This record gives sequence, structure tokens and C-alpha cells, in this order.
Amino acid sequence: MILFLPKLHLYIYKILIINLNNKIMKNTQNQPKNEIETIRFTTLINPQLLSNIKLISYFTNQKLYETINDSIKLYIENFEKINDTSLQSIINLQTKFSIKQEESSPLNPTNEKDK
Repeated sequence: MILFLPKLHLYIYKILIINLNNKIMKNTQNQPKNEIETIRFTTLINPQLLSNIKLISYFTNQKLYETINDSIKLYIENFEKINDTSLQSIINLQTKFSIKQEESSPLNPTNEKDK
């Protein structure tokens, strides 16, 4: 199709392609980096719930994963409020406990008892 275009049209076509490529590059460079790491996972969900969350995503002009993330955050906040606890503090405690266990393990070569 391009072979049958006159030289002027071919020139205009090339300019349009270059401008389009430049615009695409500028748009991708200006997009903010996602500060929060995301992971992909598979789960089962009630089809009606999925339809509802997709509609909410559409109406709020968000990506589906953003709407699901917001919903999960609200669920966690509600859980913490109802149970008067902080899940992050529990996770931190478990991590500290694991580190202490590793340090005091008899299998650990840097154990202070061996010094």
C-alpha cells in the first residue's frame, strides 16, 4: 500500500509515524513508577462478586487491580479496628522471633556459646 503513495504522501506518512512514536515514548517516560511492588496470583471468586467489583472499577475509572487492592485495604483496616490489633505488628513480631530463633540455633556456626 505504501508503494503506491506519491512521494509527498510518503513523506507525510513518515513524519506522522515518527511523531506518533515520539509521543508514545514521552507518555511512557512520564508515567510515574509504581512505588508499591505488585505480584500476580490466582484465586477463586464468586462470579457475582467479580461482576460487582468490575463495575465499581469501571464507574470509578480505576484498573481492576487498584479497586481490588483498595477493597482489601479497607477489609484489613476494618478487621484491625474490630479486633483492636495491628497485623503489621504481628508480622514484625513473627519476623523478630524467627531471627532470634536462627541466632540461638545450635546449628548456627556463629552461635555465641561456641566462642
